[in-house]
Amino acid sequence: MRKFLFIATALAILSSAPQASAFTMKKKAVPNGGIFGIEVSGTDLSFYGRADRVISVSFQEYTTGTFIVSEVVIDMANSNQQLRIYNTRTPGSADVADRTNRASAANSADASKLPIPSQLSALESKVTNLATSPAAGLVVKTYPSTTHAKTVEMAVSSKAELLKFYITFKGQLCSPTVPTPAGSTTDTIDLAKEPTINQIGGTIFIIQ
Repeated sequence: MRKFLFIATALAILSSAPQASAFTMKKKAVPNGGIFGIEVSGTDLSFYGRADRVISVSFQEYTTGTFIVSEVVIDMANSNQQLRIYNTRTPGSADVADRTNRASAANSADASKLPIPSQLSALESKVTNLATSPAAGLVVKTYPSTTHAKTVEMAVSSKAELLKFYITFKGQLCSPTVPTPAGSTTDTIDLAKEPTINQIGGTIFIIQ
């Protein structure tokens, strides 16, 4: 009996422990330095595009009414497709704690003053609402009516994995440009200047 309880406890601890991120970035992994790739590990999902056509990358969270969705969207110039990479989860205690802490911070702009009763009442009301609705304050979307007609979609294992990808991709996009690799595909108009490209070119991003 004790052995059974020990095994059950160990399994519960392992299942509740945070999963290690598997995100990796491979520089110069694409022979054509003007192309970048995104792959989902262990699946056939992948996306390859021109690095010089990336015009924006964004991160947002919203609710479908049942699930909380964390989403990265990459927009490509001259393309009617939109790349969406997201994680879907049911609201949990971590979401309640996060949104409660934000409410507390919003109501504690001046920490040197004690809140007056009305402020305490407002804070209590906010916390109560958050506890009963962890998705409170998030945009509500209904599928498929609120999605773009032409999207390339990838689902990843966790919000943490998605955030690591977003931070890395954004960093590569916003870093100083580098000389365009020989043989890469770009549209350079001013031939008097050395052609440059963002640092996404030639990179493969692998997410789980």
